[in-house]
Amino acid sequence: MKERRDFIKTSILGSAGLTIGDINISSKFFDNLKARKSSKSNTYTVLTTSPPYGSQNVGDKLIEQRTKDLVLREKGDVEFLTIFREEPLEPYLEEINKTRAILLPAFPIRDTPMYPGVYRLTEDLSKIKVPMIPIGANWNVYPGDRESRNTLSYSDATRNFIHYINNQVDVMSCRESYTLDILSKHGIENTIMTGDPAWYTIESLGKPMYRPKEVKKVVFSPPLSPYYLEQGKSVIRLLAKLFPDAEKTCAFHLFDADSYKESDAKSENSAALNPDVTAKNRAVREYAKSKGFQIKEMAGDLKNLDFYESCDLHVGYECHAHLNFFSRRIPSVLIAEDARGVGFNYTIGVGGFDGFLRVQSKSTSGNKTITSGYCTSIEELVLAPPKTNLHIEIEDFLRHELESGFRKYIGLAAYLDDVYENKMRPFIQSLP
Repeated sequence: MKERRDFIKTSILGSAGLTIGDINISSKFFDNLKARKSSKSNTYTVLTTSPPYGSQNVGDKLIEQRTKDLVLREKGDVEFLTIFREEPLEPYLEEINKTRAILLPAFPIRDTPMYPGVYRLTEDLSKIKVPMIPIGANWNVYPGDRESRNTLSYSDATRNFIHYINNQVDVMSCRESYTLDILSKHGIENTIMTGDPAWYTIESLGKPMYRPKEVKKVVFSPPLSPYYLEQGKSVIRLLAKLFPDAEKTCAFHLFDADSYKESDAKSENSAALNPDVTAKNRAVREYAKSKGFQIKEMAGDLKNLDFYESCDLHVGYECHAHLNFFSRRIPSVLIAEDARGVGFNYTIGVGGFDGFLRVQSKSTSGNKTITSGYCTSIEELVLAPPKTNLHIEIEDFLRHELESGFRKYIGLAAYLDDVYENKMRPFIQSLP
């Protein structure tokens, strides 16, 4: 078996060419990739997951900015042309083709479809003359457990697009370990687990974990799925009981129709602004307030996340609240409500809980019409409903950690530093 730690250059395309939809891309398209990588440009194109409209997920904005921070640190004083991934690239082609490469942070592997869908790109892909390079590729289905991984099979269109991208890189950067398994299942072995760009804040590299003797400020981030409302309330009750004297905050990373003042404006292809999500968030806000929590809207402005620097603990469902706490070396607990959280919890190895319980065996389809991978339908809910006793598991864990001074988190900082130094840093340095 090939060792994933090696940077393995592979060619899956051969000489047959690749058809994506009605577009045929000859293998000759890849012949000049090496020459393209020698571009003298001082600019990278970034296809961000964070649009300046819609839900304006601050976690997506965090991924974009941390990606840029890492590139600046390792590649010197470069510039960025930033475009939302769902926007057509034709108006920008002349600018794009003068850049070093197109960076694809949080490259989302899913049957939405990927192209044209998750990525709009261009009608004629051969007009893109620079390589497209994923940074922190990920996959997402519900619930995202072992059975999901074993049964998931992507459509031919998604397979073709993944291979099309893979043939433009020496190695595919993945943000957690299970993504490597999913790619291997679909014929891609030249992968490396670099972690998510949001794992890393330059100022914290080399610093130990903060281990609070007392939790004076605790943050709860609510579930994304409306079906997880009651479970979320049970976690709110738990935190109110464990930390009665602490300053408690309920933080929302995305706008919904209540909090977004331009609700009729353009939106991205997610469920964040749907009426049922808005109703769920309204119920969370009201319940959290009744338990002594302040409500903090974090969406839209990356500076809002600076608030986390003064906190002692996060417990909740937002993956990038969790990762942002870890990047700042502050303890966090993540409740996984889909494959994203499952993958992060397995890869990082501390502070993670599955929020669901698989009760029905069924093949997992990766095909959803929206980019939101969490539970959005009754069909998904019956496969794996939310756990009813999750708050008990978390309470046991937190009580032990409070008594031991968060001992289980001691090695986390060293792990993040190690992944950065031996995986992410060499990968970023290898960019054109």
